[in-house]
Amino acid sequence: MKHLFLALIILGSLQSCKQNTKVEAANEKSMIIDSSSLLDKNSYKDLVFDDKKDLVCGMPTSAGVSDTLHYKDKVYGFCSKECKDEFVKNPAAYLAAK
Repeated sequence: MKHLFLALIILGSLQSCKQNTKVEAANEKSMIIDSSSLLDKNSYKDLVFDDKKDLVCGMPTSAGVSDTLHYKDKVYGFCSKECKDEFVKNPAAYLAAK
């Protein structure tokens, strides 16, 4: 009986850890604001981006930006929707590599 109780506590703890990971991932995604629908493409030239290059492919933002994203109160420019979509999958990894 003692072992069963211990096993239930361990299983409960593991389940709790899984839930916390899901909540953290959801919170991370909620910090991302897609600004592409807010601005027309000509407005991008006046924006100041947090980085001087597209964090996914490395293209300089001064060469042209076709999509933007707000993340953790910063604006990032991307050369394409595909680069932005790739960044959204794991923003922390791209920012850590910066």
